[in-house]
Amino acid sequence: MKGLEGKNTFSFYLIVFLLSILILLIEGSLLAIFFGGADMPDLLLVMVTCLAFIQGERRGMVLGLLAGLLQDLLFSPAIGFFGLAKMVTAYLVGLASREIYKDQLFGLIAIVFLATFIHEFIIIFLGLLFWGGAGSFLYLLDHLFLAKTVYHLLLAMPLYLLLHRAE
Repeated sequence: MKGLEGKNTFSFYLIVFLLSILILLIEGSLLAIFFGGADMPDLLLVMVTCLAFIQGERRGMVLGLLAGLLQDLLFSPAIGFFGLAKMVTAYLVGLASREIYKDQLFGLIAIVFLATFIHEFIIIFLGLLFWGGAGSFLYLLDHLFLAKTVYHLLLAMPLYLLLHRAE
């Protein structure tokens, strides 16, 4: 795919937007029934991470912001939490993708691990900063991060292979 200025840009963002809506519908219905708690996997984060790893930091940052704002509109008590978290995460994943060979799954595993940590760190930090709450930062990070990381790693591998082939 071409850069942000390419003629395929509109169709790329339209496809990602429609895919994001589908993913959020799945998260809000099926996954909410099966998981029901805060340790539910974030399919949108997995998609944004995989696309940022493939596309780079500029496109990843835009995708992260748009996908996060869409998630904010549907599920968040405040606008900007998921947008900021996914934008920063996708930008850092895109930067790291410059140094990692994209055909090795070990690179993807490391990226998904770090992306989940960064995203959860930002969300928990902002939540505690604005709303306070029970529990310590480290307790929340420990109990939410481990389960989500395992889910994200299992989901990222097939999704990445699919998106990488589509590239």
